[in-house]
Order: sequence, then C-alpha cells, then structure tokens
Amino acid sequence: MIPNKMKAIVIPRAGTTEVREMSVPVPGDGEVLIRLRHCMICTWEQRIFKGEDVALPFVPGHEVSGEVAYIPESTVCDLKVGDPCVVKTFDSCGQCEFCRRGMDNLCKGKKKKRIYDGIPGSGGMAEYIAISSDRIFKLPGRNADLEAAAFSEPLACCLHSMEQAQLSFGEDVVIVGGGIMGQLHVLLAKLSGARVILVEPDERRRGVALSIGAHDVIDPVGEDAEAEILKLTDSRGPHAVIFTVNNLKLAGDYIKILANKGRLVYYGSFHPKNDIPFSPNEIHYSEKVITGSYSPTVKAFWQATQLLGKNLIDVHPLLSEKYDMADAETAFNRALSMETFRVLIHLNGSGD
Repeated sequence: MIPNKMKAIVIPRAGTTEVREMSVPVPGDGEVLIRLRHCMICTWEQRIFKGEDVALPFVPGHEVSGEVAYIPESTVCDLKVGDPCVVKTFDSCGQCEFCRRGMDNLCKGKKKKRIYDGIPGSGGMAEYIAISSDRIFKLPGRNADLEAAAFSEPLACCLHSMEQAQLSFGEDVVIVGGGIMGQLHVLLAKLSGARVILVEPDERRRGVALSIGAHDVIDPVGEDAEAEILKLTDSRGPHAVIFTVNNLKLAGDYIKILANKGRLVYYGSFHPKNDIPFSPNEIHYSEKVITGSYSPTVKAFWQATQLLGKNLIDVHPLLSEKYDMADAETAFNRALSMETFRVLIHLNGSGD
C-alpha cells in the first residue's frame, strides 16, 4: 500500500535541516516509484547545507538506494515490485548529441525538474522518488546490501574517472588526496592491476588507504612528494595521476612529473574557480594528456551496481557514520568534518 504522504529532509536555510511531511510523488508514464532506504551526504549536499550552489529551500540527496515500490501499468520495464535498486537521480535528456554518443554525463539538453509540494530538489532525502525506469539500476540478487549500494553514484563517478585515466596492468598511478573519492580510486586502481601511490597529509587517511589496497603512501607535508614519486617510479614519473583535491595551488604541479604519454585526470571541481599556468610546449613534446572527469555515465553506473551488488569491492571501511532522518542536521555537520568519509542517513519508509 503506497501512502499519500511521506517524510522528506528539507534545507530551508543555510546550516539548518527540517523533516517535513510531503506528498508522495505520483509516477507518470515511463516512470517507477522507488521507496528510498538510504542516502549519503556528498560534497554537493554539503555546499547546499552551507547555503551555496542552489536556492533554498531545497530537498537534497542523490547517493541513494532502495527498492521498487510501484510500477504504473503505462510503464514498460523489466523491474518488479520489491527489486533492490539504486537510482541515477541526475537526469539526462537522451536526445542531444552527447547522450546519443554515450556521453550522457555531458548532456546539454533539457532535464526534468523535481518539485516537492512547491519545493525543488534532487529528492534523494525523501522516502519516495518517482523517476524514469531507465534511471533505475536493479542490484544483482534480492539480498543486496542497500547501505553499501548507496555508494553506487560516487563509485560510478570514480569508474568514469578511471576510464579517463586508461590504466593498464603494471602501471604506476598517483592519487592525490585521501578523502572519500581518493579512497574509492584506490580501490578501483588496485582492481585495475596498477601500483597505487597515494599522496595525503592526514596520517589516518594514509592508514586507511594502505588497509584497502594502496601500495605506497606519501605525506606531502613531511616529505618532498615530487622527489618521492620520482624515486618510486625510477625517475620516469607516474603513468597516470588522478587529482581529487580542491587545491588550485597544487593542480599544476603534477603536470611536470607525469611520465611522457601520461594521463592527468582532474577528478573534482575547484571552488573558487581560477586558472593554472602550464607550458603548451611541455604537452607538445611529451604527449601528456590532461583531461577531466565529470559525473558518471550510464555505463559507469551499471558497472558500479555490479561491483557492489556482487561484493566485488568492499566500501564498508568508508562508511563512517549513520543517522536517522530526525538527526539530519547532525549528520550534515559530521559530513563536513575531516574525520568522516561518507555519512549515511536512514530513510525510514512510511508504513514500516
């Protein structure tokens, strides 16, 4: 039985959250109603909580997991009620050139907007979400770990980044930053058969990276990171660098130590934005590749659900804390702390 009302977390103003009763969204043609169970707090939600990026009030959340609750007769799909799933909440139009070419993460078309009783939002921190069936990814098996599955979206982002890095067996990859995204890259790079070198000033984060698969770690405060990387790579430099930190002062430093034909991936965005200097001749003579990685593709999202659903990757060390909806404000403040990787909010479904 689908209720008429649900609970949703709203950010009404900076630094504040409220749990409000709202109408359960009604799925239209081609859509499915998903009962959300868990949502994690991403850096984007952290910025929203601080009053940045979007107008408030707003219903946040996009790193989610749950199960199929209702499928209208007008929706044709292979899903069944009760199927465990994750949802790609950020829509793409499916019709622009980028979508047609499989680069839906770079979609330039019109996207559907979600409104919850007059309040806009991505909607991951509500008990229900109505979404197109092609944005829903069923998890393998019916006994899926839905807490782990909530990592699908950030893991998918990192999988797309790994595709940009084009790692091969036996290569050396330097991951700059040991936050949640750096740690996910460590897991994936280890699976890729590369030697993984993490650069991170925090001792605890370096320890976590070693425990989940990093081969070497470097403290850029206590050591000369450039010299250590060159020493580890026989003065050649790394075949790939994945830059995951919001630090423009360092963003250009890793171009010069990259091996010839090496790939540098700027994984995250920079706030505030600015430019970095580099020599075009250096790129010309070395054939180094500088690229970015923005959001996940549908392909990467599917890969993430398979890795997590089949227990091919263990993300539990990166799930720092869990909270109920009523404690969402505490959860957001904890997510802002350097002490945490990912903080998860349990979405207590109506009718439990």
